[in-house]
Amino acid sequence: MGASTRAVVTAVLAAALAVGAMWHWPVLVVVAALVGVVAGGWPRLISLPVTVGPGVVIALCGLGALAVVVLTESVDGVAVVLGLAVAAAFVQEMLRRDGRPRLVESVAGTVTGSVVAASAAMWPALGATRPATAVVVTAAAALAAGAICTVPPLRAQVVSPLAMVVAGGAGLVAGLVLPAVGPLVGVATGLVAGILTSTVHLVLGRFPSSTRPLPALAAAALPPMLAGAPTFMLGSLLLA
Repeated sequence: MGASTRAVVTAVLAAALAVGAMWHWPVLVVVAALVGVVAGGWPRLISLPVTVGPGVVIALCGLGALAVVVLTESVDGVAVVLGLAVAAAFVQEMLRRDGRPRLVESVAGTVTGSVVAASAAMWPALGATRPATAVVVTAAAALAAGAICTVPPLRAQVVSPLAMVVAGGAGLVAGLVLPAVGPLVGVATGLVAGILTSTVHLVLGRFPSSTRPLPALAAAALPPMLAGAPTFMLGSLLLA
């Protein structure tokens, strides 16, 4: 899977989040699917020495955080889930029987994947109100716009500024259309989305395994997942 295809997949996933936000519960399905994709592909993408154990820890962290958000209607328990995931990362290393080569790299990779999965669980945390939906739609639209800018095979010096401008413009339009968000917040959301999308696209594209199907899907899913926590924080300030 090439870089352009990964960018298209990122845009499609962001669009799915935007559409799912209209009814709220489909967002849960999309996030759960993203967690599964990253759990399966992230250890292979960054070439961890083992893949099954880290994948299980990442999946449990993401799904556990999502369950906490849904059941408690709060994000307070997400930190607890993430802390347990860190402990689980060490436990799964203790269970290895291969001499534990690259131990630090394996733990760091597992914890990083768990943080990404926990961030994705924050997408539905704002709730199902109209203003919350507007925030989610704005962020997802900006992500999709930024991802589209990474489709053409342009130089890195061009991709990042282009993604920022286009995503910022998409955020501005969304802010004008959705009064609950406003143009200023829309532009800020778009700029963050553009930086996030272009950076992840350029950095992960350097990994040799990013051309293989499952690791490539994980790389494509990363920007929407990472954007969960910033979107929640922005929405919390806006809706306070």
